[in-house]
Amino acid sequence: MLIKPEAMKRIAYLSLFFLMGANVQANEYNASLFGCKSDGVTNNTSSIQYAIDFIANEGGGTLHFYVGRYLTGSFELKSNVTIELHEGAVLLASPNVYDYLDYSGSRALIYANGQSNIKIQGKGVIQGQVPLFTANMETLVSKGIMGRDSKQLLPDLIRMENSKQVSVDGIMLLNGLENVQSYVGCTQLTLSNQIIKSNVYESSTGIFLSSCSGVELRALYVDASGKALREVGKNEIRIQENCVTPNGKKL
Repeated sequence: MLIKPEAMKRIAYLSLFFLMGANVQANEYNASLFGCKSDGVTNNTSSIQYAIDFIANEGGGTLHFYVGRYLTGSFELKSNVTIELHEGAVLLASPNVYDYLDYSGSRALIYANGQSNIKIQGKGVIQGQVPLFTANMETLVSKGIMGRDSKQLLPDLIRMENSKQVSVDGIMLLNGLENVQSYVGCTQLTLSNQIIKSNVYESSTGIFLSSCSGVELRALYVDASGKALREVGKNEIRIQENCVTPNGKKL
């Protein structure tokens, strides 16, 4: 049976449409597809890292976390990968000190070094478990497994180093330790629409900046037991608007 030219064109257009749709869908990934469990008990560290590595190797995309509590230790964010925490999704920091990797003397829940075009966004939460973490650490110290001078083991919730085009937007960050977020040597850094509440640890810094350029701070509410914003070295903050502490003062 002969197919008319007009029908051939329609088939070609439809094929192109479905291929384009498939490519779009291929860049969006549900964390559950990689075995991530939202029960607040299962340690998802290896599953999350595998998902990020896979997406990065595919050229980039977005890893979606939907409603639930995803317990995890340290994982590294890679270039062109976005983490999307939807409303009701919580990345829950492990209370076990040994679930955090040592990145040249620093530790963090979410870490990146030398990466570009990385994002954490959405209406979800990144939450530390300070009482449990510090209690576990004290137990290790009392048993002689860990020295008392172990402050370097305290992980940040987010730490990015020497990375560019970094964006953290819309996230609520709760109960960090020494630093909730740290950015060292980053360029084109945008922090926006965040609520940061960290009063459980005695001297928690909301945002730590060191030698960063092209920084934009927009619509940030920072309630921390220590400094809301701490700077070391020369930082270039291009925009700082609607960034306040509980008493209404600017950062």
